[in-house]
Amino acid sequence: MTLNAYQTVKRATLVEGATPHRLTEMLYEGALSNIAIAQQHLSAGNRQQLHKSIDKAVAIVQELQGSLKDYETNELSGNLFDLYSYIVKTLIDSENAMDSDGLSSCVGLIETLADAWRSISPERQAA
Repeated sequence: MTLNAYQTVKRATLVEGATPHRLTEMLYEGALSNIAIAQQHLSAGNRQQLHKSIDKAVAIVQELQGSLKDYETNELSGNLFDLYSYIVKTLIDSENAMDSDGLSSCVGLIETLADAWRSISPERQAA
């Protein structure tokens, strides 16, 4: 079995056994990981790989955004929807401008959201 095949099976197993709360944590982790990779490619001036990483991060943030319920009527969901839109726009603008500060800003925002999400984990509440 190749390394890529092994990683695919491992990832599928993790997702299948995860709670909805953990899946959201995994999305945040994936977005942060892809932005970190994008920052490396930005530093190296590798636009093609930068684009791939930003594209993945954008897709993940849009998945988080798409999971929101009642964002048109619920203030918290609406604010998160707008924040996700801002993150997506900033990621795209940062890629186009080769702007590491914009990527760092997105990391800070996503880390804040991920920390808040982890703090309300059902497992943490039960402990």
